[in-house]
Amino acid sequence: MTIDNFEQFNNLNTEFFESVKLSLLDPLGLYLANDVKWIKLNKKWKFSKFPVVIGGKGEPILLLHGFDSSFLEFRRIYKSLKKNFQVIVPDLLGFGFSPRFATNEYNSSKIITHLIDLLKALQITKNLKIIGASMGGSIALKLAFEIPDSIEKIILLSPAGLFGEPKTIPFPLNQIGASFLGLPQVRKSLCRQAFAFPDECVGEMEEQIASIHLGCRGWRNSLASFAKSGGFAGTHKYIQNVPIKTLCGENDRILGKKEIKNIRNIEKLNFVGLQNCGHLPHIDLPSLSSKIIQDYFLE
Repeated sequence: MTIDNFEQFNNLNTEFFESVKLSLLDPLGLYLANDVKWIKLNKKWKFSKFPVVIGGKGEPILLLHGFDSSFLEFRRIYKSLKKNFQVIVPDLLGFGFSPRFATNEYNSSKIITHLIDLLKALQITKNLKIIGASMGGSIALKLAFEIPDSIEKIILLSPAGLFGEPKTIPFPLNQIGASFLGLPQVRKSLCRQAFAFPDECVGEMEEQIASIHLGCRGWRNSLASFAKSGGFAGTHKYIQNVPIKTLCGENDRILGKKEIKNIRNIEKLNFVGLQNCGHLPHIDLPSLSSKIIQDYFLE
């Protein structure tokens, strides 16, 4: 396939994003989406353009979303953070609205390499602060392990994948699992499970945000490829001397009590438990989370 063909395929997700952006029901989602830039990377990535939200001025903060999510996940804290920082919110490789033809492999190593290349393209080499949510927490730890001299501080929001070992899901189970995750009722159930009080907090806006990226070309195959690779697991071993603060909801039904207890027991993670909060502190308690983040990063 020629570069022109790849560019044509990759542009499909750019076009898809532009077509659905104005359909966003959540005004904070639309506000965030309006700051998307399409960053072209080098030959390694077939000169593909990747969606990255960039806004605000100051020292850079990199926000890393969770599994099968998108940059829209950070819509409720973005506006507040960009008052004091340059906020950078990429879609992780193979997730969200990212192009699915820049590579045919989606695994933890490729995700880290992609982030490093993206930071190089943005000329960010020092004083970087990272916020990692759910799986993004594991990615934050691995990224800091790879480029420690660039990272100043880390905040983990209900980090997933810190313990255990990678578990590969072979073909065809990986494809079946990806298809299952695309079912409307499954999406709705998972969305509700992430909130502390879904009956009060989950409506059309939240359900739309959780699923809007499923219309991207190659969504199922990239998810299946990632599942086959084993994903992220056991990343607590990458904890270095970079200062870390960890926020977890006391009502987190996704991590569960055992996982939260394990996180609490690692002194370097500096655990903070949040009452009346589920798996997404930045969604359930955006004002409090934003204040904790800014106080920590500005101290």
